[in-house]
Amino acid sequence: MTRVDRSRVVRSDTGRHSNRNKSQGANVDNGDLPVKDVRKYQLRNGLTVLLREDHSVPIVSTMICYRVGSRFESPGMTGISHFLEHMMFKGTKKYGKGEIDYITTRRGGGNNAFTSHDYTAYYFKYASDRWEAALEIEADRMRNSLFDPEELELEREVILEELKMELDSPWGALRQAVESQSFSVHPYRFPGIGTAEDIRSITIQQMFDHYRLYYTPGNATLVVVGDIQMDHVLNWIEVLFGSFSPSKLPKEIRSVEPRHHRQTRIQLERPTHVPRVFIAFPAPSVCQNEHYALHVLDKILSEGKLSRLYRRLIEKDRIASTVTTEFVETFDPYLFFVRSSLHQGAHPHEAESIIFDEMAGLREEFISEDELRRAQNQCLMQVLTGFETTLDQAVQLGLMEVQNDYQYWSSYNERIRQLTLRDVQKVAQKYLTPEQATVGIISN
Repeated sequence: MTRVDRSRVVRSDTGRHSNRNKSQGANVDNGDLPVKDVRKYQLRNGLTVLLREDHSVPIVSTMICYRVGSRFESPGMTGISHFLEHMMFKGTKKYGKGEIDYITTRRGGGNNAFTSHDYTAYYFKYASDRWEAALEIEADRMRNSLFDPEELELEREVILEELKMELDSPWGALRQAVESQSFSVHPYRFPGIGTAEDIRSITIQQMFDHYRLYYTPGNATLVVVGDIQMDHVLNWIEVLFGSFSPSKLPKEIRSVEPRHHRQTRIQLERPTHVPRVFIAFPAPSVCQNEHYALHVLDKILSEGKLSRLYRRLIEKDRIASTVTTEFVETFDPYLFFVRSSLHQGAHPHEAESIIFDEMAGLREEFISEDELRRAQNQCLMQVLTGFETTLDQAVQLGLMEVQNDYQYWSSYNERIRQLTLRDVQKVAQKYLTPEQATVGIISN
């Protein structure tokens, strides 16, 4: 699940967004997600449109999602999708520098953007009597964004500073190292923010070419959710976007990461208050049915005080202060993360051994029916809270349409409920093995 930061008026920086809502979810109904009344259209130029009327509050949220991110990048060009996200706020022929944010603030709304491996997304949220400006802005910057050389250089320095801050953070540095070593051929090994060398070398022509190649109607999904009249909105979208010519999308080169049969280890030596352990296991894509079981395993391992890793690392052995897991939907097979901050004096190898021991338990023995039911409820509670607002709905519908199909959400609850103890164990046996793991440790 993706959760957006609604606390800012303007865009946020790149990053993965996962909803880590720590609810036990004792009894959760299957509850309908707001999917069945979504209407999907496609303009003649290829633009995909998802619309949903929701008159419960006088709010309209829009999101446009382009199918481009670090998965589409190559050495020498890493970070260009995120760099372009920054440049999309620097003005167009119609809107000068800073005017997009000024219009948003003046109308009492909010806007933001984020870049991930598989997509770059831009969204707005307005009161329903003043929201049309969002689509006017998105239509204009799909075709008319300006790339001023001075602004490019200013933003280059901003991104380099972001990268420095990320690498100065123990978790940021450890994550980059673990991700890069978890893949040998797939572009998921590239950091979404890029490398300093590539950020410094990207030219304005490369930026413009990347924009023209991927910011096209056929490579975009536009979502509008809220207090709208569907026919009016569809007509307005046709007026704003319908005249854009269709473009031939670049041939996508698919990389298949081979199965790893030997554990990879990374040791970072740097000043740190506490030791840290960061382990990545291979994980299925959102297009594979196995990923439903891994969502359940995510909850079994770290969701709440009854979770296995919490009970072992924090309550029983008392060597860690925090432990979390992370699993997000991706177009290609990606990673399942476990990370833990240890108490001063605790040895990282002890924590690592406990984590692998808990994984072995999942592979070798069935979990209990109660444990499965609790984890299923937690999955359902998370997805329900991920659709609470019009903005939540726009984001979840749009990102899933780009990665798979928005109808994914119509069967999510049922598929989670249908999982058996054997289903969960088989996925643990396939993915959560020590020989496939990338282990990152940071300590003094």
